[in-house]
Amino acid sequence: MATLRILSVNLLVDRADPEDLARVIAQQRPDVIATQELGPRTAAAIRESHRHGHLEPSGDFFGMGIAATRPISVERLPLARRSGWVARLEPENWPTLSAPLEVLDVHLVNPVDRPWGATRTARRRQIAQIGSYLAGRTVAGVIIGDMNSSPAWPEYRLLSALGVDAVRATGSAKRTWAPFVRGPRLLRIDHAFVSGVDPAGTAVVPVRGTDHSALVVDLEMPS
Repeated sequence: MATLRILSVNLLVDRADPEDLARVIAQQRPDVIATQELGPRTAAAIRESHRHGHLEPSGDFFGMGIAATRPISVERLPLARRSGWVARLEPENWPTLSAPLEVLDVHLVNPVDRPWGATRTARRRQIAQIGSYLAGRTVAGVIIGDMNSSPAWPEYRLLSALGVDAVRATGSAKRTWAPFVRGPRLLRIDHAFVSGVDPAGTAVVPVRGTDHSALVVDLEMPS
């Protein structure tokens, strides 16, 4: 059975090393790349190999985008405080697909942002808006990105209602984030929740210069 590989990474407001990012991309060979905290340098590194899609770099925490090796359509997903992106992959452009697939790139608001009450409300509103977008849709999809929520957080449980946690489903859960660039990761806050398609495997890959490791997800494509 054919697989589709998606790589998601938070690039720490463009502080990630572009050369090391390019190395990881060449090594992992993802079909689709979902980014958070994307900046000009890292966007340029991604465009070298993934020329399709839409990247919107920024000098703050709002830079995001989705890039791919084959044609995709990309549209903004309006969410509270920080919007996401939706990429649609069509079978005519992706031979491994027998039906369309959507990739939702999201970056939930950081729970430590003050005032905490307003931040909690914004985070849950983001998830509700993702759920509203998905309601009634029959297209297979994956919600992927920096969720700023470990499995102990209530927001994780809300997201779990929207799809299967690919990492848990494949028994490959690993931590992805630390409060510093170097050293061991302490929390698993980058996730992929899938629906209408089965996860085949996941991996966590370090990228020099960022406090997040990249999350790589393989999806089984039904024939």
